[in-house]
Amino acid sequence: MNGFRVVVVDDEPLARMMVASLIRRDPEVDTVVECGEAMRVPDVLASERPHILFLDIEMPGMDGLQVARLIDEAGPVVVFITAFSQYAARAFDVNAVDYVMKPFSDQRLADALERAKRRVRERRLGALANQAASLSAEGSGVKEAPPATEAAAAPYAPRLAFKVGDRAVVLKTEEIVWIEAEDYYVLVHSTRGRHLVRVPLASLEERLDPQCFIRAHRGAIVNLREVNELDHSDGAWLVMSDGSRVPVSRSRRRTVEERLLARDARFR
Repeated sequence: MNGFRVVVVDDEPLARMMVASLIRRDPEVDTVVECGEAMRVPDVLASERPHILFLDIEMPGMDGLQVARLIDEAGPVVVFITAFSQYAARAFDVNAVDYVMKPFSDQRLADALERAKRRVRERRLGALANQAASLSAEGSGVKEAPPATEAAAAPYAPRLAFKVGDRAVVLKTEEIVWIEAEDYYVLVHSTRGRHLVRVPLASLEERLDPQCFIRAHRGAIVNLREVNELDHSDGAWLVMSDGSRVPVSRSRRRTVEERLLARDARFR
């Protein structure tokens, strides 16, 4: 793919310039555009069509969370940069890929940029795989099967079959660590790797046993058996068996805590 286009939004000029300068060091980044006013972001996105948006939260006129809610599924990947920890859970409710706390090291920003680039690549690969599968189905005259299927007789699926490109991947549900929504796709994190699948998160949730799986926030479902820790620093985070940190939204925090306590009591 071509180089990445990045927009940095911060009403503080020095902070904005520092972030932009660090991002320009990345050889894969072609363009970095700076914006000092949240109200101008929609126009900047329309003109620059960036792949990645680094966004401050507390800004005059419109805060970063409000800006992120205006971005549709085809918009840029969002990384928040802020000095305030209290917005972390809400940030992931709008599907941010990272939440960088000021002050931060050069390496911390580089890690956030790398994660955002990876998400952009996954989007591209998912779109290409779906196009290839559609063209193949049209060419063969065969109607494409639904992306996730299982025997209708079972109330909850013991395994899920996903169409990934021109092949099928079958996972036992117990192999799933967690699932995150990614636009029209979901990214399934499993003990056998990660799989980008074109299927709504809600559709998968209907097939998963609610005794084992729970929503941590609007865009993520976790396997309760794969939760290693509930971390209450800077909000609430689930530390998963694969090392991922999944934020828990405030509206779901109590339910998640109760389910984890019940799980621990059951397996004592």
